[in-house]
Amino acid sequence: MQALPPPRLKPVRPYPLARLVVVTAGLIAALGFVTAAMLYASYQDALREQQVTLRNVAVAFAAQTAGVAQGIEGAAQAAARMLLARPTGTQAATLEDAQAQAAHPYLLRLVLFDAAGHLAGSVTPGAGSIDMPGFPAPPSGDPARRITVSDIDRVTGRAVLNCTHPVRDRAGRLAGTVVAQVDSRRFERLYNLVELGPGGSVTLLHRDGTMLVRGPAYPAGVGRSFTQTLLFREQLPRASRGAFQAASPIDGAPGLYGYDVVEGADLVIITGMARDIALDGWYGRLWTALGFYLLLSAVLALLAWRVARDARRQSRLLDMVSASEARLAKRFDYLSALVNAIGAPVWVLDGARRIVLANEAFARLVGRPRDTLQGMEEHAVFEGGDGERERRYAQVLASGSSQDAAGSVRDGSGETRTVIQLTSRLAGEDGAAHLVNVLTDITERERAEARLAWLAEFDPVTGLPNQTQFWRLLQARIAAAAGRELAVATLVLDRLHEIVDLLGHEAGNRALRQVAELLRASCGDAVVPAHVRGAEFAFVLDAAGGRAAVERFATELHALLSGPLRLDGRDFYLGPRLGLALFPQDGACADELHRNAQGAASGAGIELEQAVRFFSTDAHTELGRRLTIEAHLRRALELGELRLVYQPKVTVSEQRVVGFEALLRWTSPELGGVSPAEFIPIAERTGLIVAIGAWALEEACRQMAEWNARLGRQVRVAVNLAPRQLYQKSLLDTVRRCLARYGIERGCLELEITESALMSREEEVDVLMHDIRALGVDLAIDDFGTGYSSLAYLKRFPVSRLKVDRAFVRDLGRDEDSAAIALSIVNLARGLKLKVVAEGVETETQLAVLRGMGCDEYQGFLFSKPLEREAVPALFDGMRS
Repeated sequence: MQALPPPRLKPVRPYPLARLVVVTAGLIAALGFVTAAMLYASYQDALREQQVTLRNVAVAFAAQTAGVAQGIEGAAQAAARMLLARPTGTQAATLEDAQAQAAHPYLLRLVLFDAAGHLAGSVTPGAGSIDMPGFPAPPSGDPARRITVSDIDRVTGRAVLNCTHPVRDRAGRLAGTVVAQVDSRRFERLYNLVELGPGGSVTLLHRDGTMLVRGPAYPAGVGRSFTQTLLFREQLPRASRGAFQAASPIDGAPGLYGYDVVEGADLVIITGMARDIALDGWYGRLWTALGFYLLLSAVLALLAWRVARDARRQSRLLDMVSASEARLAKRFDYLSALVNAIGAPVWVLDGARRIVLANEAFARLVGRPRDTLQGMEEHAVFEGGDGERERRYAQVLASGSSQDAAGSVRDGSGETRTVIQLTSRLAGEDGAAHLVNVLTDITERERAEARLAWLAEFDPVTGLPNQTQFWRLLQARIAAAAGRELAVATLVLDRLHEIVDLLGHEAGNRALRQVAELLRASCGDAVVPAHVRGAEFAFVLDAAGGRAAVERFATELHALLSGPLRLDGRDFYLGPRLGLALFPQDGACADELHRNAQGAASGAGIELEQAVRFFSTDAHTELGRRLTIEAHLRRALELGELRLVYQPKVTVSEQRVVGFEALLRWTSPELGGVSPAEFIPIAERTGLIVAIGAWALEEACRQMAEWNARLGRQVRVAVNLAPRQLYQKSLLDTVRRCLARYGIERGCLELEITESALMSREEEVDVLMHDIRALGVDLAIDDFGTGYSSLAYLKRFPVSRLKVDRAFVRDLGRDEDSAAIALSIVNLARGLKLKVVAEGVETETQLAVLRGMGCDEYQGFLFSKPLEREAVPALFDGMRS
């Protein structure tokens, strides 16, 4: 074949310097990224490994401590039996049985008290100790099992653990109490056996947060409460055994911790290690990896320099090759080498359709050695002729123009490949026309395009239609409905995340695939299921059978998915919820129907059964109303739309005004007057009540100061506190600031608190209420009788008034139960020396009943509706006249 001499080309540098620098920098950056990723993974593994180790150490110590606790309890019971059998006395005895011997290293003394709390005797295991602690205080009341700490040595941290055990006879009556005095030093020595490095520790704590023993010793912490640490706030309520990271409550240093609850005792073992100590080995790996990275970067830079040098040499060689192109142009081997360098299959046919030239890529395509192809007929290589290809060859030979066409060929392995064949005419050495063919394999591209097209409409995990395809199908169903009813259902699997949390994302995908198979098997052709996202599926179905048919489908589907899902040998329950929306009454378009079905699934609908709901327009409207109120309420305070009105408090006997209750009112320019029953629950739920409550407190104090100056007398005002306000750390400072700023005298400001606010965080509330009471502010329990608080709180908290809820006052004179409850509250308050205020008094009959009960004060429409602030002075002026 006669090859045309190639045109002379200007030498081109094979490796431009800029590209070489970019590639080298990219490789170094990629190497740095990989190194950093590996170091980070190693860092996380090191932390997890140390946490597991700390947890295992805690478990081991918890088991040891549990055994000691059981031995102490057995020794206590044995001592009780021995001492109860002897004559009463305080002389010491020695306990020598096997059970006491097991607890001997830890016991200092066993002290027995009789049922009346008198010392009945003591037992000293073994030979006793020369530094015995004092006898514990006798128990009071009916004792319970508990552990306390006493005799704390603030120098060494040694203390005595007093383990109280009640002793009962066979009839179950209290026969006495045994107090086992345990030496904490024994536990400390045991805990010091484990070396956890500087900052490491093993600590025994009571479940109430009190530190009992620590190794190494920490004298300042023994007997101190650690209830506010992460262990007691979050970890123990979640799991009785585990590990976590936190700052040390002692020195604030970051550390790793493992913990376990001691079985059979109210004790917790926590082991700790400083994070720097835990990562000591990892730091070594860090420096090694950095050194390796720097070394490899230097090698890459050196290689890049070598390549640049070689590139300059290649440039000079190209100049030499260009000079010899004229001599090599007529050589067939040179042309064959060039063609062979092409990655796409290339072959040349003569007039008889025999192969005269083929490259390696063509040989690989047909699965034959390249040296056997020359002289073979094309139809023998491609196993049969192709009429369309032959017609295209004839057109190319006739016209001289190039043509390309898509088709398919079978490669050497028998697989059919999709290709584009470009054919051109070429003059051979003998002047005859040859056909040059270049083949482009587009099989993988077509497969990728088909895959992308499928992914555009189907979910890759479940194989179900995705949200886009679902909406398109739903829109088509709506367009073709022609007056027929359709239904859209949304299925949410509430507990699917439990599978992911326990077994990982791949297990979650397998669970989704199982659910998809169940849906395919149960839905049939009349229902189209789709996987919208995450744990949510959607369905479109014909509702020609009416609401009852849709309801039946939903309940059957819910029953199907409520059963156990078997995965990795375990049963999981998915917690399905279904929301239903009907076309056309619940929506006219696909987006509206799907959105309303989702809203019904989330609870904004009429409940059909436990987790199947239809969309409700009323509930949707109510949701819109709530969101509108919330949006306006967020701006109401700064726009000055809120105000206070004042409900007079009147004595029952003299009908004399003794104070007022400040009540919140809101008038919105857009919404008009909004009832407190509407906006206050929204404010409490969103947290806006904190800012609104602070404003109400300050506004009430400001108004009190204004009235005091105008009337020349002190006016008492009560302000309501929401539970969220009570938990604000700044509440005490806010009250103190308002009293000082407006000159409010002691006993003039009263804060009303609901029973529910007193039920939670009682320790904090107790301290806060005493601090507020110390400022001279009275405290009242609002809506008394409607909550669940213990009557013990009335004695514990410094309240001065009880307010009887209007629910009990409303039926006075008509309902004996309400009268009995109100009378009980009045008698209870009188016994505790508290005043009683009745709310919502509207009739003379109610007032007469309250007067007969001896109620102190009342408020309600019978005397006056809530007054605007301008009307309060006039009320006092009218009383003087």
